[in-house]
Amino acid sequence: MVTKQIPLNIQKYLKADLFTELGMNNLNPEERVSMLEAIAGVLHQRVALRLMAELSDEQKDQLETLVTRHPDDSVAMARFLQSEVPNMGDIVNEEAAAYKKTLIDRMKA
Repeated sequence: MVTKQIPLNIQKYLKADLFTELGMNNLNPEERVSMLEAIAGVLHQRVALRLMAELSDEQKDQLETLVTRHPDDSVAMARFLQSEVPNMGDIVNEEAAAYKKTLIDRMKA
């Protein structure tokens, strides 16, 4: 497996402490969990859309078959995506950085 250098603009946002950047350090633990769950949900959708765009129709059919046969097997799904989308890690990093940037930019606007 080739390890690719993460571009600096993406590193910046991956390393950013979102609570600090958004001025939300005073949130109680329950509020932090709630916010993180919401962020994770949006990020999951963004990554899923990007991954689906990377797959051919045949690969999408294979994934659909896998999900239909094993709906609760997230490990098998992750293995399939990692094998079919070799740059999956890059996509996750790019989407996480882009979403964090969007949130930070909106808060500072």
